[in-house]
Amino acid sequence: MAAGKAEWGSDVIVEMMQAYGIEYAFTNLGGTFRGLLDSIVNFADNRAPEVIECLHEDVAISIAHGYAKVTGKASVALVHNVVGTLHGSMSIYDSYVGNAPVIVMSGTGPMSLPLRRPSLDWIHTALVQGNLVRDYVKWDDQPYDTASFPESFMRAHRTAVTEPKGPVYIALDAGWQEEQLTSPIDIPDVRKFAPPTRLQGDPAALRRTAELLANAELPLIYTGRVGRNPESVPLLVELAEAAGIAVIDGGGPLNFPNTHALDATGTDLLGKADVVIMMDVDEPEQALLERGRYPRGGGLSRVRSDATLINVRLDDIWIRSTTLDFGRLYPFDMTIAADTGLAIPELTAQVRAILGQRADGADLVQKRGARVAEAQAVVRKRSAEELQKEMGKRPISHAQLAQAAWNVVKGEPNWVVSGNPGGWLRRVWEMDRPGCTGGGGGAAAVGSNLPKAIGAALAAKQQGGFGVDFNGDGDFFYVPEAVWTAAHHHIPTLVFVLNNGGYIGEGGHQLYTAQQRERSKDRLDVAIEIKNPTIDIAAMARAQGAYAEGPIDDPDQLEPAIQRAFKAMKDESTIAVLDVRVE
Repeated sequence: MAAGKAEWGSDVIVEMMQAYGIEYAFTNLGGTFRGLLDSIVNFADNRAPEVIECLHEDVAISIAHGYAKVTGKASVALVHNVVGTLHGSMSIYDSYVGNAPVIVMSGTGPMSLPLRRPSLDWIHTALVQGNLVRDYVKWDDQPYDTASFPESFMRAHRTAVTEPKGPVYIALDAGWQEEQLTSPIDIPDVRKFAPPTRLQGDPAALRRTAELLANAELPLIYTGRVGRNPESVPLLVELAEAAGIAVIDGGGPLNFPNTHALDATGTDLLGKADVVIMMDVDEPEQALLERGRYPRGGGLSRVRSDATLINVRLDDIWIRSTTLDFGRLYPFDMTIAADTGLAIPELTAQVRAILGQRADGADLVQKRGARVAEAQAVVRKRSAEELQKEMGKRPISHAQLAQAAWNVVKGEPNWVVSGNPGGWLRRVWEMDRPGCTGGGGGAAAVGSNLPKAIGAALAAKQQGGFGVDFNGDGDFFYVPEAVWTAAHHHIPTLVFVLNNGGYIGEGGHQLYTAQQRERSKDRLDVAIEIKNPTIDIAAMARAQGAYAEGPIDDPDQLEPAIQRAFKAMKDESTIAVLDVRVE
């Protein structure tokens, strides 16, 4: 903590971060916040916050993103003026799409012209720096002086953590950061400026939803981001058990345990349900339509034509016009604006009351549960058969990689896993602890997945745990320098680089296009394969201080290699990278 009174403008920035309990400042060095860095290092003794040094702005913001998503708390990333903001803009956008409460603070050259150094302070300064990212942050500000900063930071924090959560941006004038204070700046009692209370939802709409859930033949809940608040997971379990409701976990954070008897993920029950409740699903069309990856438009409905569809989410108060991350409008019988963490307990209470008045209530719940169990058994049998077929393949299959990793990790406490190799993670791993995953890699920003996983691992480390990351090779090559941050700060992370020799997933688009146009498929290597030369991934990781092995292409050697990497990660509290040649 800071010792003594603030003497410089930047000391006040530190005091505000301390008032909110900000633990880390994920930082890529910039001369326009040299005052702030000095205050963190010398005024606060590099504690509360502690600097997490990053080698690129994208890395700093993405690690902050991963940390915020796991902890649920706002995090702070520090980037350099205009150029640092432009470098980090992709990760800011990814934080926006991912609803991550990241407070991005950048320096900016002095607004006072006499204070500017020639050249650099001019080309690195914007009139209003927030214009660079305003279309994909919830709020931005450029406080005029030190006295203006406390309210600016309070509003930024409050905005970032208010649902729907998202990033905010503050530009810090280098001039007032470096001014010596002539009078003390009062630090407000931040408890008096807490975020607004959460949205419950229309009581009549929730009552109607409860009636539908209680009286349906086969109700089903499809979840997207309910688990962003880990305390909501047991609440959803309670609702499901109260009425025998099937639940499909649509990915992202863990929403529903895959070990539960009512887990319907991977089953065909979505197409059989007569009542479907979507909860915090970002793009309902993606969940409710059956379509291929490559054709544009169209798609067949996955739900019954007579099914009642209800949508519970807050995304309609989040929409910006610049990017279309909100997806297409989908027809629903009712859309309820509500925080699911509050709506779910209310639905549970009302469903119980309605079923309690039915003489056949208990039998109905039992019959629904039996249908889920039957569908679940089919899926588990199919998965076991498919897993057996995938074992021993060359190149190594995603299924074998997921299984081998689980054989090593199972039984360990407080791991957080990122990525989802070939969709096998939930089919193989036992995932029943809220917060144990942030989900698969997002498509908003290629290159953000490794640093987000490191941020998640840092949060897990605080609980005595570690991170596991399944990362594509193409994605890895965007930000390999993230490895250094994990090694330097001893953030225990087990990273699997899924090496298929190039941008093979994207290459599918080129194959599809060639087929549609009836053209040659002989040159699908162009701009797709990463060969000639082949990049030595393990050498890249070792050069930054990580434990690394690979490429591993023998399925019999996979699990022993994972055991060695896991031991090194645990013993040395470091990052361990395995280059695995996959299908």
